[in-house]
Amino acid sequence: MLERFLDQIGEVLHLCEDTDGILVVNREGIIEYHRISLNSYWRSQDTVGRHILELYPELDEESSTILQALRNGTASYNVLQDINNRRGERVLLESTTIPLVVDGRVECVVDSSKYHTIDQRIIRGGESGGLSTLDRILTQDPAMMALKSRIRDVAKLDSSVLIYGETGTGKELVAESLHSEGNRAGRPFVSQNCAAIPATLLESLFFGTEKGSYTGALTRKGLLEEADGGTLFLDEINSMDPALQAKLLKVLEEKKVRRLGGSRDILFDVRIVAAVNEKPRKLIQEGRLREDLYYRLGVIRLTLPPLRERLCDIAPLAGCFIDRYNRTMRRNVRGLSERALRMLRSYSWPGNVRELQNAIEGAMATARGERLTVEDMEEVLSGRQGGLEQTPEIPEAFRMEESFSLARAMERYERELIRRAMQQAGSISQASRLLGLSRQNLKYKLKKYDL
Repeated sequence: MLERFLDQIGEVLHLCEDTDGILVVNREGIIEYHRISLNSYWRSQDTVGRHILELYPELDEESSTILQALRNGTASYNVLQDINNRRGERVLLESTTIPLVVDGRVECVVDSSKYHTIDQRIIRGGESGGLSTLDRILTQDPAMMALKSRIRDVAKLDSSVLIYGETGTGKELVAESLHSEGNRAGRPFVSQNCAAIPATLLESLFFGTEKGSYTGALTRKGLLEEADGGTLFLDEINSMDPALQAKLLKVLEEKKVRRLGGSRDILFDVRIVAAVNEKPRKLIQEGRLREDLYYRLGVIRLTLPPLRERLCDIAPLAGCFIDRYNRTMRRNVRGLSERALRMLRSYSWPGNVRELQNAIEGAMATARGERLTVEDMEEVLSGRQGGLEQTPEIPEAFRMEESFSLARAMERYERELIRRAMQQAGSISQASRLLGLSRQNLKYKLKKYDL
């Protein structure tokens, strides 16, 4: 069949180049051609020769854009479909469907789709699902120890929580710990990254849908229903459209939700834990986070310090990751060399704990000795954004000057170290951690050196 319409199909395919998958379906709904990209979850041998409803058994002639185009000859563009495939996987398709009409008759349909990952996790009540507890948050840092104590205290409450932390600091671990250490531990834990899906579909994910509420819509519970009785974790909530933020605020205040296309209100009991990876005040000033939603979510506010402010945690975290990859890679690395550890402590870690984990994994993949060395770590860290901090050179003005005593030279060198630490850290508390000094001692030296 395809050969008769190659010219027309070629023109349509040219218009659909920026896609993850292209299907050509004949008049009977059978797939005759499937072109896939690396992002596709199908292989062409799984699809060609099958009816479209075999791949997506939840669909029917009303909800399938392909079957609609075959029936009425009408094209549809950028239609979002939230459906399950025959493997039971939930997929998000953004589809453009174009019928090829010859002499007033639809001969075939070309469908191009982009695949979106939902980045959603639902742990039902009674399932452990590997949720973190406070014991899994490794730290020796006083600020982190205090934070863990605060998490333990507030976990038993039902108040909403707003977590602020840079990317890779472990916000989801904190959210999971709030759930697993609290009274809702036996109830559902639902996690949704708000930046992972198109804004046009986020509303249906939150509130749920009734079949027919829009093209391709099926009857589904929303996130608030799924999390009823438990915890809903919303990561990067500042990525949500401000208009949807307003709707979410209203729903949270009323504690009831209506599915899109539905006619009845559904009550829910959910603890909300939200997270942002930029300073909340900055997000509010830039209009990316509604101030009223901020106050509604931030009844309890938790701030995760970046790894560069908790240098004492680098050794135990690195050791934990080494043990993990020893098991998965079947290696026998005994730890870090002293020089390698010093180097890791001099790196600024813009990706925080997640970047440290990736760096350890990369180093262990190629390391040959019984310990990870500077050379092993330099290979995976070189060229990264954080850069390796260099020890400040002795200023040229007094490098070899005979009139300077050793004590005077050391004072100048110490002043330069402190100046650079303050410049990098931005606060006395952070700089004191970088330098390994007490806060009081650093304040004394700042006054001494007039910094």
